[in-house]
Amino acid sequence: MDEFNAVPIYRNGFGEITAGFDIPIPDFCRRNSQSTRCLQYYLDLEKAEPGFYVCPYGFCSYVFRIDDDNFIFSCLRVEGKYERKKLIPKIEAEGKAYRELSVESIKCYEEAYKEFFVNQNKYDEYRSFIEDILHDIRKFNADIKYKNDRILRKCESHINKYGEFDQAAKGIQATCWFLSIRLNNHDFIYNEDIMKADRKTSYNMYRIIDKVRMCMREKCNSKNVKVVLNAKNDCRDTQAYDCIELLPYIILDNAIKYSPENYKIEIDISEQGLKQYIEFSSMGPYVEEYEKNRLIEQGYRSDNAKGIVNGMGIGLYTAQKICDLNGIVMNITTGNVVFKKNNINYAKFVVDFTVDL
Repeated sequence: MDEFNAVPIYRNGFGEITAGFDIPIPDFCRRNSQSTRCLQYYLDLEKAEPGFYVCPYGFCSYVFRIDDDNFIFSCLRVEGKYERKKLIPKIEAEGKAYRELSVESIKCYEEAYKEFFVNQNKYDEYRSFIEDILHDIRKFNADIKYKNDRILRKCESHINKYGEFDQAAKGIQATCWFLSIRLNNHDFIYNEDIMKADRKTSYNMYRIIDKVRMCMREKCNSKNVKVVLNAKNDCRDTQAYDCIELLPYIILDNAIKYSPENYKIEIDISEQGLKQYIEFSSMGPYVEEYEKNRLIEQGYRSDNAKGIVNGMGIGLYTAQKICDLNGIVMNITTGNVVFKKNNINYAKFVVDFTVDL
């Protein structure tokens, strides 16, 4: 369990004291925590009854119990519970943060820690449950894709006879790919190291963007938003990690989500030398000048964006992470207000990428 506590705490089996965010560990305790006297003291407290105790150096400890396991708040000055004559010379250099606490405060810290402990365990169990579900979804998705590929091969060899099945199978193929992208998006947000576990391989950005565009056709149709993909020449491959497939998905998903109805999103791809340039241009919520540098911050959303749709503020943050990982330069350009609709100011919003070939 990740530690989160207001005062210094010792937990069975860890052999060390964790500092609190409210009360620090005194320097004296830091220096002597591994001494024979201290180690024996905490070994005894691991089996002690709940309550207040005084260590060999005069500091106060408080033992409380969760699920038959002792937890120990320690290195403290609790009113009426420590040996003043022993302790005062040892803490003369401590700052104001190391203050005397009341018994009532310790009881409140105990209740807060117990609540956190229970909630953390529930979270860990829930996270494990979700990961198991996602594992099964990936497995089922791979199985569907494998069986659908067999249908596609059959259709392609008898296209005149199975033309309508060929189109349906291609739709299933796109859906499976899109589901993989969504699962990868989850992985990248919650465990970035997963996305660079493999070696870089070849990816064609034109084909990835085109596939994302096809997969998001229904979402576009629901708002009558048209996505136009322009490539001025044959697009070459780039070397990247698997997470590169998330990049156009994130940008196009944002563009569709924030675009007003009946507008166009343009994607231009061009190359010059060993560089590839990709530009996503759309109409979106106007960004104030003071907000522009914060768009890639995790959890940040501009004021106008909040008025259009709910969100987590992680799209552009994740996109920047993917770019950093793959050596891609991302640039965001926001224009002046073009019009106002439903009390929201709209302006041109451009995201462009420079990719090494």
